[in-house]
Amino acid sequence: MKADGNRHLTPDEIVERVFPAEDGPEAVPSHLAACAECQAKVARLREAWLLDRGAVDGVVDALPEAYWDGQRAAILRTIEGASAPERPVTSGILPFPAPVRTNRLFRRPLLAVSSLAAALALVAVVSVLRFGAPEGTEKGSNAMATPAVSTAPAGDQADDELLLSIDRILLEEPAYTSLIPDETT
Repeated sequence: MKADGNRHLTPDEIVERVFPAEDGPEAVPSHLAACAECQAKVARLREAWLLDRGAVDGVVDALPEAYWDGQRAAILRTIEGASAPERPVTSGILPFPAPVRTNRLFRRPLLAVSSLAAALALVAVVSVLRFGAPEGTEKGSNAMATPAVSTAPAGDQADDELLLSIDRILLEEPAYTSLIPDETT
């Protein structure tokens, strides 16, 4: 944080003066001792920090009534300037509240009708595919067709028989009851 006598302190050097990085006090640069502008920047940062920390109470209350009157007048001038008659918008940015425009849907009727037709066609196709009658049923019938029962291949039947025989053996033989897991736990 060494500053030449020819240049002002950088923002980082000003922050280091208010919030030193080390615990010990730092030496004041000779430029800061002589430059009123740099001293004002350091004082402004220190005062803002103290105000943020709540150490400077009553500063707002100490402002003169003339200050608040000037603030009030400036705000009223801004509000009155905003409610001036509307100017034509050329940049595409609309003021708030946006002026009421005609409905854009009816400005392009062909686009509106074609969009409506596409939406209706989509709804019709989805309805027919989802709720249409399954193949092989009569048109007026609400009954669903039952799928045909297919027989399992010979290999699957042999597996089923094996599993059934294992279940029978486990239930009949008392020595194997310890192999059956307890369903209560």
